[in-house]
Amino acid sequence: MMLSISQLEFCRSLLGEALLAAPLPAEPLAALAALREECTAQQASAVLKVRQLRARAADSGKFPADWSARMLVTETLLQQASSLRLAIYVGRQLAAVAADGKVMDLCCGGGTDAIGIALATLQVAGYDIAPEAVLCATHNADIAGVGSRCRFTMADVTGIVIDPSAVVHVDPDRRAAGGRSISLAGLAPPGEFIRSLPTRTAAGAIKLSPATGFGALRDFGDVQMEYVSESGVCKQLIVWWGPAPDGLVRPARRAAVVFGEMTAPRSACLAAGSAPPANIGEAGDWLCEPDPAVVAAGAVDDLADLLGRTGSSAVCRIDRQLPWLLADRPVATPLGRWYRVLTAVPGRRRDVAKAVRELDGGTVEVKPRGVKLDTDSLQMQLRGRGEKPLTVLWGRIGQRQRAFIAERGIGPMEEMPDTPDATAGAT
Repeated sequence: MMLSISQLEFCRSLLGEALLAAPLPAEPLAALAALREECTAQQASAVLKVRQLRARAADSGKFPADWSARMLVTETLLQQASSLRLAIYVGRQLAAVAADGKVMDLCCGGGTDAIGIALATLQVAGYDIAPEAVLCATHNADIAGVGSRCRFTMADVTGIVIDPSAVVHVDPDRRAAGGRSISLAGLAPPGEFIRSLPTRTAAGAIKLSPATGFGALRDFGDVQMEYVSESGVCKQLIVWWGPAPDGLVRPARRAAVVFGEMTAPRSACLAAGSAPPANIGEAGDWLCEPDPAVVAAGAVDDLADLLGRTGSSAVCRIDRQLPWLLADRPVATPLGRWYRVLTAVPGRRRDVAKAVRELDGGTVEVKPRGVKLDTDSLQMQLRGRGEKPLTVLWGRIGQRQRAFIAERGIGPMEEMPDTPDATAGAT
C-alpha cells in the first residue's frame, strides 16, 4: 500500500497520533473495523500501515526504540533509510569540516541522515524530489528533537544552486529503476550529477552500494572510500572528499570500517593497500573470517599484517582468491570472526558428512566462498546426531574445493579495542 500525502498528514494530526497509539485487536479486519468508528477507510488503512512500518523499524535495529515508535515513513523510505548510528558517524565528520556549521543533505529521504548530521550541532538544509519524503523528514526531525536545526524543501537537486564552498551529503536513490542498482547509471539523481559533486564542492560524503566497482570511482577526483559494515553486513560505501577532520588521518584511497554497538556508534577502521601480500599456506588451527567490509575494501592482506603484529606469530592466506586467514592462535579484533579448525577435508558432501559424524556434530552451519551451494538443504543433510554445533567453511582452492570443519571461537568484540593499530580512525 502506497501512503499518500493526505494519509500521512492525517497520521500527523492529533486524531491520527491518538489512533496510532491506541490499543487495537490483533486481527487486521477487526482492527480496521475499530478504526472505522473514528475515521474514514483511507485514514484507517493509513494508520494500520504506519503501525506496521513502525514495528518493522523497531525490529530493524536501525533506530532507537522510542524513535521507532513515533517515526513516520513510507515503505520505500524505510527500505532506503540508513541506521542512526551511521548517520551520526557521518554527521560528526562533516561537523569537523563545515566551517559555517551548515550542511546540505541532498536526497534527504525520511530524514535519518539529516538527523544524524543535526545531532552534531549542525544546521541542515535537506532536499528531496518526493513530497512524502519532505513531510516524513520534517516529522522525524521534530520527534528527534532537532527540528529547529533542519529545514526540508521539495526540489530536484540537480536544479538547485550549490555554492562551491558548500559541504554536502547525498544518499541517492538506488531503486529508481525498480530493483536495487549498484551502477551509477541507475541512480537518482543521475550518476553525472553525483560524480560532479567532489569537484564542485568543498567537502562532503556520498553513500553508494558497496558493490560499486573501484573503476566506477576513478574519475571522482581525490576521494577516499570507506566500506562500512554493520551487524556483520557490508551496508555502505561512503565516498569522502575535502579536508579530513582534525585528528583523523584518512587512508590514501580505501578503508574498511566496522561498527560497534548501536548504543555507542564507535568504529574500527583498517586502511587498505599498505601491507605486502600475505603468505599462502595452511599453517595454524585458527581460521579468521574477515568482516565483509574488509573483503570489500580489498584489505585482507592488511588484516593479516595487523593480526601478525598484534599477537599471532604466523598468519597466512589459504588461497589468493579466498579471504580466509589461518593463524596459530586468535587475536581479538572487531574486524573478523575466529573459528577453531577441527579438521579439513575435500569439498565433497560425503567427506564433510563423515567428518561431522566423527566429530560428534549436531547442527551445522555452512559458509561457502567461491562455490555455489544450496546451504539450507546442505545444512539439513549434514546435521549430525551429536550435540556439538559445527561450522563448515567451504571454499575453492585452485581447481579443487576444500571444507574446513570448525567450531566458533572469538567473535567481533562488542567494545572497540584501544590498540592504535586496530582502531586507526576510530570515531
